[in-house]
Amino acid sequence: MIEKTSSPALLEGTIVPLLQELIRNRCVNDGTAESGGEIRSARTLQKFFSSYGIESEILESAPGRASIIARLPGGEPGQPSLGYLNHLDVVPANDEDWTANPYGGEVRGGYVWGRGALDMLSTTATQAVAFAELARSKARLPGDLVFVAAADEEASGRLGARWLVENHWDKVKSDYIVTELGGFFSTGGEGGTGIAVTVGEKGIAWTKLKARGVAGHGSLPWHSENAAATIGRAVARLSDYAPRLVFSREYEAMVAGSFLPRGLKAALLSSSRCDRALEKLRRSDEGAAKFFHAASRLTVSPNVVAVGSKINIVPDRGTAELDIRILPGQTVEYVISEIKRTLGDLGRDIQIEIIEYFPSASSPVDTPLYEATSEIVGAVHPLARPVPFFIGGVTDGRFFRKMGTVVYGFMLANDDLTLTEYASLVHGKDERVSVKTIELSYHYFSRLPEIFFDKVRLEQ
Repeated sequence: MIEKTSSPALLEGTIVPLLQELIRNRCVNDGTAESGGEIRSARTLQKFFSSYGIESEILESAPGRASIIARLPGGEPGQPSLGYLNHLDVVPANDEDWTANPYGGEVRGGYVWGRGALDMLSTTATQAVAFAELARSKARLPGDLVFVAAADEEASGRLGARWLVENHWDKVKSDYIVTELGGFFSTGGEGGTGIAVTVGEKGIAWTKLKARGVAGHGSLPWHSENAAATIGRAVARLSDYAPRLVFSREYEAMVAGSFLPRGLKAALLSSSRCDRALEKLRRSDEGAAKFFHAASRLTVSPNVVAVGSKINIVPDRGTAELDIRILPGQTVEYVISEIKRTLGDLGRDIQIEIIEYFPSASSPVDTPLYEATSEIVGAVHPLARPVPFFIGGVTDGRFFRKMGTVVYGFMLANDDLTLTEYASLVHGKDERVSVKTIELSYHYFSRLPEIFFDKVRLEQ
C-alpha cells in the first residue's frame, strides 16, 4: 500500500526539491531543433528513479532532445495499462518582466516560482514521485503503470511524444493516460464548483500566407506593389474574422456540466445569444469565458509576420503565420475556404499554405479512469464536480488518442487555482504553483492507480 497523502518530509524533502531542479535545468524550447536540452531533466529523473531502484530508459530523437520512460509491470495478463504523461521542456521567459528568477525555483509565499512550475513541471515531479513510491511499496497492480516524460511538447511534439509514438510505441503504449491541462476551478450561480477534466482538444491547422510585390526604391512608393501593405491588409481582415458558431457534443457537454446559471447555459447554446452571454461571463470569470469561446468556434490568431529586408527597399515578399484551431470534423479544405471567404478580393494576391495539420479528438467519459478521478475529487473537494472540458490548446495527449488511448488532462489542484488564474500564469510572467496544489496533485497520482484498477475490476 502506498502513502495516500504526502508527509511534510516527502513534500518538502523530495517533491519540491525535484520540481526545483527541473525548473533550474532550464530546458527552454524556442521552437528550434537546437533548443530544449531536455537531456538535463531526463538525467535528473533517471538519477531520481535509480535512487528507488527503478530502471528507466532515455531516448534521444536528436542530440539533447531526450525523453525518459519507465514501466512498472502489472501482475495480471490482459489487464489495461495506465500511463502518466508529462513533458520536460518549457517556453522562454523574459527575466526583466518577472519579480522572481524565472529559472530559480524559489519557494516564496507558499508557492514555487519559475518557468514551467505550472506548465507542467509540478505534474512531472508529482507523477514521478507517486510512480517511485508505488515501486518502493512493492505493491503489484493488475496492469502496467507507465511513466513518460517527453521532450518538445512546447513546439510540435515532433521530437518528443510524436516521435515516441511513431518509433517506440511498444515502450510508451498505454490504454489510459493522464496528462496536462486540467484541475482548475470555475464557479457559477448554481451553488457549486466545477473542476475541469480535459477530455478533448481542438485540432490545429497552422497556416502561412504569402504575398508577392515588386521591389523598388523606398523613396518612390507611389503606385508601388508593396508586399507589406498586402500582408498587412490580410492580417487586419483575419484579425476581424467572424467564425460560424458550432455547438459540438463536446461543447454541449462542457456547458451542461458547468455550474453556470441555467439562463446563461441556455444562452451559451443559442446561436443568437452566445456571444452576448460570453461577454457577460467575461465580466465575472474571464478565464471561463475564453475557454467557452474557443470551444465553440474555429479560431484564427495571426501571430508571426515577416516582411521587408531594408528600410529603403519596397518589399517584394511578405508572410504571415496563423495559429488556427479547428473543431471536430473541420478539414484542411474547410480552413482554406474560410480564409478565402475572409480575405475576399485580397485572396487573389495571397498564397495559402497549411504548414501543419492535426485533427481534433476527444475521449469518452464513461470510463473507469473518469470514475476514479471523480471519486478522488469528491473526497478532497466535496463541493466540486468534475466537468468534461474541451480545450482550444493541444497537448501531447493527441498523439496517444490517435492510437486509441483514452486520454484526460488533469491534476488535483487547490481551489484557488481558477480558470482565470491558470490562464494568466501559464506562459505568462511570474508563473508559479502553490505548495498545496503540489501536495494535492501528489495525492491524486498516488491514489489513482489503486482506485482505477478497482473500477476496472468492477466492469469486468
